[in-house]
Amino acid sequence: SSRFGSRELCRNRPQGRLVPSEGGQSGRTLSSKKFKARRSTMSQANYPIFDGDERSSLLKKVQTKDDFRAKKWRCVTHPVRAFETLSPYAVLGVGIMAARDLTERESGFFNTDTTPDPYVQVILDDTELEKCKTLPARRMKEPTWMYQCEVDVLAPTSMVRIQVKDDRPTEKADIGFFDVCLGDIPYDKAIEGWFELRFQESLLMTSVQRYQQHCEMREETLTEEEALRKKKEQASAPSVVPAADPDDKQTKLVTKTQLYAESKDRALDAFQACVHSTADISDQMGLETISKSLREGGRKKRSNAGEVYISLRLKLLVSRFDSLFAYAMDAPAPENLGGLKQDVKITRKIDVQRVYDDIMEVKVRVLDDAVLCCVYGFRYLVTWRSLPLSAIYLVGLLLCCWKTYLTWAIIPLLLAISLIVNRFPSARSYMTRGGQNAALTEEGFKHTAAWRDSGEVLKYVTRVLKEDMKAKLTDPRQLKTFASQAVRDGQPTLTLEQLRLALSAADFVEMEEQYFRKGDLVWVNGRFPAKVESTAGDPSAGTDRVLVTYEKSLVMEDLPPEEVRGRQVTLRADGLPNLDPLRKVPGGAGILDSAIEAIYPIIEDVRHLSLPGIHQLTEIFTWKKSTVTTIMVVVLLIISSLFGYAAWLHRTS
Repeated sequence: SSRFGSRELCRNRPQGRLVPSEGGQSGRTLSSKKFKARRSTMSQANYPIFDGDERSSLLKKVQTKDDFRAKKWRCVTHPVRAFETLSPYAVLGVGIMAARDLTERESGFFNTDTTPDPYVQVILDDTELEKCKTLPARRMKEPTWMYQCEVDVLAPTSMVRIQVKDDRPTEKADIGFFDVCLGDIPYDKAIEGWFELRFQESLLMTSVQRYQQHCEMREETLTEEEALRKKKEQASAPSVVPAADPDDKQTKLVTKTQLYAESKDRALDAFQACVHSTADISDQMGLETISKSLREGGRKKRSNAGEVYISLRLKLLVSRFDSLFAYAMDAPAPENLGGLKQDVKITRKIDVQRVYDDIMEVKVRVLDDAVLCCVYGFRYLVTWRSLPLSAIYLVGLLLCCWKTYLTWAIIPLLLAISLIVNRFPSARSYMTRGGQNAALTEEGFKHTAAWRDSGEVLKYVTRVLKEDMKAKLTDPRQLKTFASQAVRDGQPTLTLEQLRLALSAADFVEMEEQYFRKGDLVWVNGRFPAKVESTAGDPSAGTDRVLVTYEKSLVMEDLPPEEVRGRQVTLRADGLPNLDPLRKVPGGAGILDSAIEAIYPIIEDVRHLSLPGIHQLTEIFTWKKSTVTTIMVVVLLIISSLFGYAAWLHRTS
């Protein structure tokens, strides 16, 4: 086998493209007796009961991907969804045979054995693959694994990293790595040989940038050039001449540095003499191993982290023609490990509950009920989710561009059509509700699924976890995969209750229980401020009920007290940032008080100026004030008719 690194792939790479895409209480485990009691309570309350097998089947149903051959056109129409929902079009066979000249461990007083316990981990698109990991080779600098595994390939531009690690007793230490782009590996042709391991300190930037850098220059060449550059810098560095004044700080600093360097050289000379003397005595006593170790003078200067013998073979699972559709998909955006750290700044300096409640009211009424609804409505038209409606708007705008005098006839007509469509609540909800503002109900889940957008589904499922289930997310990557499989062809693959059960069975979710007490300030359904009056039922069994009294709002009508389910209620204090550390800083309390005094009048002005107007417009557009809306539609139609008649006269004259 030939000895080569990543440059061999660069030499044989096809002419393709490399696209760098881019509080509550802690949960607890129920005992067998408590679990049976919980099932009995839920059964009496007419809640659906699912056993472990049914939950697992629901989870498996969500995670099963569509066949690539049958849904290959999804790669062209919805490439992001295709990457998340389609089965792999190819598999990469990885053979991890052996390694040599691996970097040793750091020696210590209690640990003189520097031989590593190496193992290899395969990483695809910055995600470790648990099924592709060798067993540790104990105390072997040149281990042999003879390990085979397969990696599912979804995008031709995916990056694979071969990471060699040291299985230390206390931690897993990284030894070295190298990156490979799957787009540079030919189909059905094995590539094998000794690949150079880069130093772990080179794990910077993105995987695409690291791969391009390694293709241009091997690690050993880069190390030699870096050493030569440092040597030239030291040789060309100007000598520092002490100042004439002996009491000058610079003079004292230079003098101390020179004395330290001279004493260090004398100590090294004495130590080397002692080492050589000990080596001679060990040789005379027949201790050749100790003598050889002392004369070698420690470790040699390394140019790389070692080499590993790898075999790579990319095998198609579909036909050559079908594989062309995969090129429409991009791999996940690579993680940038070399970027500068961004300073974390506090943008919302508040610690008063009333200020926070006012901000949340503005957010719900302005952002959720107005801005997001308009954004979703615009997306509904431009994405042609309703062919007749989008066609009407397109034709109207084209006519306005073609004959400008038709504008005053067409624009009122389009506005009247919009108001008429808003007359139907079902159509209005599908147009204006998505993952960020849809209700946490079955209808809201369907409205989100109808967008056929994984991002919207992910936002909705995240809201279900935090606002509805009061659960804690441990792995966002797995949640993203789960959310992308929860919807197929614009329809949910399971009901909202089944979605909750599947999430509770997932290993990336930690269930937590939240208890309420009388007097707690809460949000009901994430939008209505209220106060807890009493509680009943068992939260662990999902049968808890909370009696709340709604608080008066600037635009909301007085609502009577209501008994709601516990999952509909969220503590308002959970949204408040923890500013206690800032208050402990000298002068921090005064700064916070000043910030509150400055920001609160602005919030109040925005609240009183915007909320009443937005509330009135919402009432009109949603036909809650049907008389006013009807008059507006009639007036718009009359204006459109008059200007249309005038345009016809202008055309015929």
